[in-house]
Amino acid sequence: AYGYRNKMEFTVAEAAGATVIGLHEADRYDVVLDTERCLLQSEAMNTLLAEVRGQARDRALAVYDQDSGQGLLRFVTLREGRRTGDRMVNIVVAAPDVERLQPVAEALVARVPSTASVVLNVNAKKAAVAVGTEEHVLVGRDHITERLDDVTFQISANSFFQTNTLQAERLFGLVEQACELTGEETVLDLYSGTGAISLLLARRCRHVYGIEVAAAAVDDATRNARANGIDNCTFLAGEVRHVLPTFVRDGVTAAVVVADPPRAGFHPKALQALVALAPVRIVYVSCNPATLARDVGDLLRQGYRLEWVQPVDMFPQTPHIEAVARLRRA
Repeated sequence: AYGYRNKMEFTVAEAAGATVIGLHEADRYDVVLDTERCLLQSEAMNTLLAEVRGQARDRALAVYDQDSGQGLLRFVTLREGRRTGDRMVNIVVAAPDVERLQPVAEALVARVPSTASVVLNVNAKKAAVAVGTEEHVLVGRDHITERLDDVTFQISANSFFQTNTLQAERLFGLVEQACELTGEETVLDLYSGTGAISLLLARRCRHVYGIEVAAAAVDDATRNARANGIDNCTFLAGEVRHVLPTFVRDGVTAAVVVADPPRAGFHPKALQALVALAPVRIVYVSCNPATLARDVGDLLRQGYRLEWVQPVDMFPQTPHIEAVARLRRA
């Protein structure tokens, strides 16, 4: 499978006196390959990439030099709503030179009318990251939209969203199936991110509580709930290992817990609180088979039974794999 990614991040560099925009050579952060056509993104995104490169060259925009800290252009991130056709160009620069980049944005929209948003992210620090500390909308909206099932998500330049829309639909469908909801349950969504799982489950249960450490992601989740008229979701900002024990202390019960932790898996204190909460079903979404095996092993020793595990290939052409596991209290 190719052309599956709805987000790609490219580095801007200079090679033989020309501006190149592309991907790093494997294990070489000092070498950027001019990527004229990336097979992991759609042809529409490849067209946008070519337009950005052409504009940068035609207007002789200075490329940022990592050693000297001089120059302007640093990264170009493209995003696409696969179910909506919205597209975003996020140009990451070293200084807020809106005047020089406004004509670039207008030319992009004129050449590729499906471009719903062109934004400028300013990263004046030495750190080579494609996220800015300030943002300027040059043309269009400050976000694009994507649809999963019957929920519409607003995705801003720096929001997290699953990068493979079609497989995300499969993944979340598996989660929904594993939850076996009747409409009466309280569900806890641990490591809830921008709320995708919470919002998709909300119409099938009484209430969902999402817990997420990144405050910006909680803001996105709350905004998306409001935009979709979903009023039975509550999103809380904080570390799961700190927030979950307060649920236990306050006597909150949940029949179902969904967890999608980072690669490191559950913090021991979070897992301890999960066992104390004693949900009937645990649905564990994992991006790391090693920590999934570790945490499931701990849950088995605490009285849970593993019913099934289903791998999902979210990242074709890479060694990475996601998996959904369902456990039931014995």
